[in-house]
Amino acid sequence: MARHDAIEYGAVGDGETDDTAAIQAAIDAAAEDGGGTVVVPAGEYVTRPLLLRSHVEIRIEGGAILLGSEDIDEYPAVEGRWEGVERDVYASLLTGHDLEDVAITGSGTLHGRGEVWWEAFHDDRDAYPDAVGRDLEYPGRLDCPRPRMINIYDSQNVLIRDIEIRNSPSWTVHPVYCENVTIDNVTIRNPEHSTNTDGINPDSCRNVRISNCDIDAGDDCITIKSGYDEDGRRVGEPCENVVVTNCTMYHGHGGVVIGSEMAGGVRNVTVSNCVFDGTDNGLRVKTERGRGSVVENIRATNLVMRDLKRSAFIATMFYQGRGADEPRPVTEETPRLREMHYSDITIDGTTDVTTIRGLPEMPVEDVSLSNVRVRGADRGVRAANVDGFDLRDVSVDAEETPAFDVERASEVELTNVEDPDPDPDRPVVRLDGADAVVRGCVADRSAGAFLEHTDSDVVLLENHLDAAERDGVARD
Repeated sequence: MARHDAIEYGAVGDGETDDTAAIQAAIDAAAEDGGGTVVVPAGEYVTRPLLLRSHVEIRIEGGAILLGSEDIDEYPAVEGRWEGVERDVYASLLTGHDLEDVAITGSGTLHGRGEVWWEAFHDDRDAYPDAVGRDLEYPGRLDCPRPRMINIYDSQNVLIRDIEIRNSPSWTVHPVYCENVTIDNVTIRNPEHSTNTDGINPDSCRNVRISNCDIDAGDDCITIKSGYDEDGRRVGEPCENVVVTNCTMYHGHGGVVIGSEMAGGVRNVTVSNCVFDGTDNGLRVKTERGRGSVVENIRATNLVMRDLKRSAFIATMFYQGRGADEPRPVTEETPRLREMHYSDITIDGTTDVTTIRGLPEMPVEDVSLSNVRVRGADRGVRAANVDGFDLRDVSVDAEETPAFDVERASEVELTNVEDPDPDPDRPVVRLDGADAVVRGCVADRSAGAFLEHTDSDVVLLENHLDAAERDGVARD
């Protein structure tokens, strides 16, 4: 494949000249040749949105920085998707539609200079609080949702490797309706105050591999999505077969998140060998009535979480606390969460260990935690409206609540669970309206009650609960 140097097409790289036309000319020339590599050598290149082409690699070399234009008027509106709804969006710094074999590589930097966009968004939100977000009307400074840094639609064989991305106007890397997406060794840096600056958001994509990435975002680090409510169900494209491995995530709202836009469904996701350091949440699945569809077959293993501000694990059907905890009829708008299994995880510092909350008409189904060690938690494992909840070899040091607190649940199994430093004034395990088997647990004589239950059917097997008796639960 031929090499096309942006300098040869007139790019200056002085940090002031508009180099859009020169870089786009190099991209177009490579495409006309049947494919090739566009090289952006060291320098600072100011650019408006660039259009990607099939069979073209853009290689941003070490010392090269693409600087997004700070003039909002230089970003045209294009067809796209934002927060799960198909609509016009501002073109992104690198935008592509209907591509094959496209690559963005190199050890250089994409810099979105997103401050102007964050400021405009906040101005609009303050002036028109009901007209930003998913609403289609944007009456303020912004005519439509903000750009991403990389936004690629309906494409196959997408590679993003080795680059650093900073200060995105909104989500950073956003592939939509794509197949065979590889994102490897990418560094993302968006400041904490930057709104909606998620790191990597595969959206209704298939066969996605995210590896060796280092992400510090102003919102979720990695989020898997598939559409919002009725529009997402209309499109009906799931996000499936997603692998996240060997990544480190800092300071984002969530480490790896599914939802809340998941109306097309999400399935077959694995997360392994990752570190979440100082994120608000670790693994988070969020949905609510109105979304519909299914999130299923989620696996996570070999994780380290440290200094989380909220929860290590969340699976909730009451996103943002919306909706009453009273049963409603099951319809196409009713979401389902099932088959989520997490193992071999160390957590050192978190507010909540687990918050699992299903709908009364649609419990969360088949959740397991195994070989999980938690130190320094304020509150322990909490679950409500769950059908199939399996905890094995789980140790939780909780300061304020029982280590394990389960309500309105069936097929609960607690095997070798413990609080290594129990409080004598509260039980280690509290069950309310739960059918449960408690197996292989050992209670410290100084701990007080190990188990407290109400309105529950509890079977005790092979335990040593010498100090654990309350509400008629016999020693085992």
